Amino acid sequence: MHVAFLTDVALPYVSGVTVAVKRQRDALRANGDEVTVVGPHGDVDIAQPDLHVPGAPAGYRIAMFAPGLGARLASRGVTSLHAHSVFGASGAALTIARARGLPFLLTLHTRLDEYVHYAKVAAPLAKMLLDPYLDAVLGSADLVVAPCAELADEIHDRARAVEVVAAPIEPLLAAGDARRGRDAAGVADGVPLLLSISRLALEKRVGDLLELLASLRRRDAVLAYAGAGPLREELGARVGALGLTDRVRFLGQLDSAALADALAAADLVVSASRSETQGLALCEAAAAGRAVVAPRRGGYSEILDGGAGLFPSATPAPQELAACVDELLDDDARRTALAKEASTRALAAWSPDAVAVALRGAHERARRMRE
Repeated sequence: MHVAFLTDVALPYVSGVTVAVKRQRDALRANGDEVTVVGPHGDVDIAQPDLHVPGAPAGYRIAMFAPGLGARLASRGVTSLHAHSVFGASGAALTIARARGLPFLLTLHTRLDEYVHYAKVAAPLAKMLLDPYLDAVLGSADLVVAPCAELADEIHDRARAVEVVAAPIEPLLAAGDARRGRDAAGVADGVPLLLSISRLALEKRVGDLLELLASLRRRDAVLAYAGAGPLREELGARVGALGLTDRVRFLGQLDSAALADALAAADLVVSASRSETQGLALCEAAAAGRAVVAPRRGGYSEILDGGAGLFPSATPAPQELAACVDELLDDDARRTALAKEASTRALAAWSPDAVAVALRGAHERARRMRE
């Protein structure tokens, strides 16, 4: 099997999509399949035999797929097209697939209704047009891939076929050093450390975590944000206004080694996001042996709920999440048991080998549908 992944965004721009594309590519290659990634200039993996297209700004957001791309992919022996965006990449993949009689798969990575605010003044129009646009795009694919069962159920009637395939975890993130992690965050031993791994953006509800922190009975707990994004300055201002300056750390965008250390140092990993489909950061926290407190949304909760984390509801208030955090900070034995079970489940569900098998199965099903 030789798959072409088409994407509108590429590393070093960090998002759930860029990480998922890289991880799925690596998992398939490690299991003997060929993958060509087609995306905008800026991909950090420039030594790999991928095809790079212009992007504006460089590396992300608007990729321009040239008319001759189909011939270039055919010369490589590509057997199926897989788009990781419902925008430019899906249009290019569909055009090439239909012209050459190849299967066309599409991964819907995000709940796009949670992102219409980026359209700013055009947000009301974008929201109105989103559903009919998605109906057309999802209906054009031979098979749609969803990162979790919840999303698969939501789009089942809008697609010809749907398969659930997650992004794989990075096993090296479980090999961090707690001492280095606490030193980097400036948090002493014995101080409860809550870690958020997320882009600092509105749809991630990162501001709710400050309300969570302020609501805790444990007044010594520290919250560390690992990530960057447009809300960084606003969050900093809110920290000061809430009198939480001594209890919040902004670690910035961490590389894999530093993130592994942060995970090793954390007592709990927390999230307030309701927009997750898989929630890869939370999956990797579980694989690193950390209990998770978050809304009951996405693939992470489907695997971890009921013995490997606390997920009070799909739309919990910050105070509900805070009650879960207090409960686990007060019970070391239970927190340890949840973390151990989380690691076991995560490694079984999201290992690179397991994901490669599931992804290959989705492509084989799409190929049979085309025959």
